[in-house]
Amino acid sequence: MKAEIQSALERIKKHKPKITVIGDLILDEYIIGYPERISREAPVLILEYKENYYRLGGAANAAINAAKLGAEVNLIGITGNDQAYERMSQICEENNINLCSLKLTNKPTTLKTRILATNTASSLLKSGNFSTQQVLRLDHQNTRALTKDENKELLNLIEANLKEKDNLVLLSDYALGVLNKDLLADLINSQSSQRLIVADPSGDFTRFKGVYLITPNQPDTEKELKLTENLQCETDKEIEFLKNNLADLLGDKTNFLITRGSEGMLLINNQPESKPYLLTAFNKAEVFDVTGAGDTVSACISVALACGIDLQTSVLLGNLAASIVVRKAGAATTNLIEMKEALNNLSNL
Repeated sequence: MKAEIQSALERIKKHKPKITVIGDLILDEYIIGYPERISREAPVLILEYKENYYRLGGAANAAINAAKLGAEVNLIGITGNDQAYERMSQICEENNINLCSLKLTNKPTTLKTRILATNTASSLLKSGNFSTQQVLRLDHQNTRALTKDENKELLNLIEANLKEKDNLVLLSDYALGVLNKDLLADLINSQSSQRLIVADPSGDFTRFKGVYLITPNQPDTEKELKLTENLQCETDKEIEFLKNNLADLLGDKTNFLITRGSEGMLLINNQPESKPYLLTAFNKAEVFDVTGAGDTVSACISVALACGIDLQTSVLLGNLAASIVVRKAGAATTNLIEMKEALNNLSNL
């Protein structure tokens, strides 16, 4: 298996796949301070400001994950015309991501601000020091549904920026209104015959009927199937139940990858001769932060598929990438060098 993954990493290095990421654009802000004392005004902690950072979140995090692996990336979604957009645009430019946003005056750029307390003198996110505690998160967002005219504008923007040379489309859904049923019906119908489509959903899987691969996590899958007990994915009967019920929702052309956190992943291939593939997590002992790990998985798999790598090997690469980013603070990324090093250090392959 190691040789198979190594060969796939070399293939990605030689190619420069072209990917378009479409979905809910989010900017993550981290404000870090020292705990000073309890306020006299209210029973709350006073922090002395130390530093702050911005990172791409949501579909933008999937885009930067793909870019760090060497892909040429178009990123399409909705923003406001505000300071958060300017900061997002700057980060995209620094990472060679082509940001194409539909700017709406009445729908601000989604900004998620996390306030962290730290007891370390070193720069938190630069050093990777994990001596922190999240104190508060403030979300600045508007989840209203898009109008028909806005949907049409966004679809026109997508069609104008989808190049013939693009190998794959990644749909990154954070339930903020961009990937609605009407837009997806038009988009999937027009693109599924031209290029592969991978979807990382958040609720209502039926919107993504007709895509090549869907990558939900286990809690979302249990919710979508209205299950009252947690999935174990250990018996042939349970896996067959999953396969049949997901096929009822999405048809028999879609492959399913259920990400299961520390329990690994389950790949259900739609090919008749293919058996379900249950994959254990490569890293269980060193998990620090799972923020954005799903974005890393879907982005890595998309990059691999865009290079012509088979689905099962692409999933192995996604599992390897996830084992790296969960050791880092916040919505993190990895690259081919780190993946090669992690592969060499794996003992359970």
